Amino acid sequence: MPKHYVQRPVGRAELQALTTLAKAEEAAFFERNRHLVRPYRDRLIAVALCQGAALQYLRLGYGVNDFDVHFFYSQNPQKPRLTRAGKRVHSDVGRFKNIPVDFLRTVVPARVKVARTAGRLAILEAFLEQTPTPNARHLAEKAVVGLMPEAIFGVIVWQPADPG
Repeated sequence: MPKHYVQRPVGRAELQALTTLAKAEEAAFFERNRHLVRPYRDRLIAVALCQGAALQYLRLGYGVNDFDVHFFYSQNPQKPRLTRAGKRVHSDVGRFKNIPVDFLRTVVPARVKVARTAGRLAILEAFLEQTPTPNARHLAEKAVVGLMPEAIFGVIVWQPADPG
């Protein structure tokens, strides 16, 4: 079945709607996965819009099929892996009605080289630049736009050299 792309710009209204959904999903995720509260709840680096919808925000896309929202966590040495299970919901996102939103969790490995005093944005940029995992390579092919924390809301975290 071919993908259906909505030819509409992604703007700040959509980012705000995704941020609201992401906050609710973050709380629900740890409610569903109580065993992950201790190792990961306080390790959230950032939440970002990724892939094609992020390209659409940059006006480099080809429409929106869904919204991919990634939660990036710093790796916990005592539990190096986090569940890869994603969660899909259908929601209104700004001007997009009843569109799929995928919530995905990504662990930024401890081996990512970054200054000890680096902020969240620098850690995320290093992860995408160094591509230490297949997931990082995949995400670096498209765009990444910050949602949370508020300091990175709407910030273009990553833009590929060739978005095609």
